Amino acid sequence: MARPKSDITVLKLFQVNIRLTCEEQLLLEEYSKTYGLSVVEYVRKRALNKQLPKHIISPINRELLIELSRIGNNVNQLAKRNNQNFLDKYVFNRDLKELKDILNLIKTELLK
Repeated sequence: MARPKSDITVLKLFQVNIRLTCEEQLLLEEYSKTYGLSVVEYVRKRALNKQLPKHIISPINRELLIELSRIGNNVNQLAKRNNQNFLDKYVFNRDLKELKDILNLIKTELLK
């Protein structure tokens, strides 16, 4: 089955090219990373006066938040398996200790 055609008003049909110095490009890349956007998305939002994301996150903190999210998913999976009695208690405790160790590493990175 073919993908349904997009509405013509949603398609991005036009392209605008700009020339930047190396410094300007690096600055744009840095700004876009702090908002978690690609350079193109950042420029589009700024040019059209659209609202940027409210939370500015440094790239380091972004990586830590992603890792914390993964840990949260692991904890949920462990809890679900434990509640369904699919896990051996030894395996559960081992995995839980491993997650605690990773969390402690992240805490020390944040407090540097």
